[in-house]
Order: sequence, then structure tokens, then C-alpha cells
Amino acid sequence: MGFKQLLQRIMDSDVNIRHSVITDAEGNIIAVNHRLGVINYLTEEETSASLKRAASAWKARKQLSPKIGKGLYAVAAFEKITRITFPLGDNNLIFVSMGSDTTRMDLHEGGQKQIIQHVLNILSGDPTKE
Repeated sequence: MGFKQLLQRIMDSDVNIRHSVITDAEGNIIAVNHRLGVINYLTEEETSASLKRAASAWKARKQLSPKIGKGLYAVAAFEKITRITFPLGDNNLIFVSMGSDTTRMDLHEGGQKQIIQHVLNILSGDPTKE
């Protein structure tokens, strides 16, 4: 499955996902999917800088993996959004942005835990988990 199709599956898994991005290990953007009608809080330059910082933090976590195991995901929560980072193989990352409770589009859809589980299931490659 290509990156664009993967991002579309992730976006389709929950209406509260605002934005999804795949980067390389350095945080350089490879593919983007953005929910129609959702306005970004950050400029393109701010988003790029934020992704580079998050990728750097992921590299630091990866150095600890021999002792604590492979990282599954990391969550950064802000007042307006929550960003969840997932490894995609050894060389890429997926960033998924969802609205915080006060900015969510549909409070009856999944929350942070459900979105994390949906994405982990999609990334597992096991269609019986989706």
C-alpha cells in the first residue's frame, strides 16, 4: 500500500482526525492528508519545524529500544490539538492530529485511545484487526 492510500485509510478511520502526515526519519514531509474544511493552526513552516523536532525526539527514544522495547507511539497534547506519532518501518514516521475535546468535530466518534488503536491496527497489516 502506498503512503497516500495509507493516510487515506487512517483519515477514514475517524472523523476527528484533522491531519495526517508521513515523514522520513529527519521529519521531512513525504505525504500529507488534510480533512476538508479543517484550517491548520500552524503555518507550513511551523508545521515543518514541529515535525523535525518530533522526529528528533523519536530518534532519541529509539536509542533506548534495546532496553525498553520498540516505541509504539508517542502523544503530544495541546489545548487545541493532540498529535500522535507512530513509527512506520525503520525509516519513516506517521503524525496524526486530532482536535482536543473542545475542538472535536464529533464527540460521538472515537477519542484518543480509539484513534491510536485504529492506527495501530491499520499499521499491523492484519485486516482482521481493522
